[in-house]
Amino acid sequence: MVEVQVYDASGKPKEKISFDETVFGDKVKSRTLREIVYAYERNQRQGTVNTKNLSDVAGSNKKPWKQKGTGRARTGQKHAPHRRKGSVAHGPHPRDFHSSIPTKMRRLALASALLARFKGGAVSVVDGLTFDKPQTRKLTRMLETAGLAEGSLLLGVAKADKNFYLSARNVPKSLIRPVSEFNAYEVMKQRRLLLTREALDALKGGLKHGTKAGKEA
Repeated sequence: MVEVQVYDASGKPKEKISFDETVFGDKVKSRTLREIVYAYERNQRQGTVNTKNLSDVAGSNKKPWKQKGTGRARTGQKHAPHRRKGSVAHGPHPRDFHSSIPTKMRRLALASALLARFKGGAVSVVDGLTFDKPQTRKLTRMLETAGLAEGSLLLGVAKADKNFYLSARNVPKSLIRPVSEFNAYEVMKQRRLLLTREALDALKGGLKHGTKAGKEA
């Protein structure tokens, strides 16, 4: 069991509650977690970089000078790779970096990421924080009072909340996600994890009941 600090809606410490982190497994599967995080990063690469090879460069194919008799080294096209404004030899071209992530591995990596965050004391809970309308200032004041304003933050809510989302989207270095959309990459990328009380309750049953593990990036 680990102790999790609970803050009220104003950011003041309220209580500490126990959470059974073993619902996410007995140990962090670091190798699987690393492979899945790398896979998420690969899937974010656009792969649109391109260079011009010899056939792509516009210009004449005529030799700059004749092959023999000039005393100079023989040379071919004007836009050969070694010449100014020439082509690029063995340069990059558009490619697809996407790799599929097996569902079981994705779920296992998310469980390990959450387990690592709970064991590392990087998880906090806010109780009673609601928004009738978008209020970014209300959220930032709460984070400042609780000492969570520094560094990156992943805000976890039980279900999609438009006002909560609009209030959090302009907070620097922060992400807001329903627990059903959590993925290992975002859990590990953000420095801290802040859950609403309802989101924590949704995770008490583990990933089988709390979340389906986020889709591939």
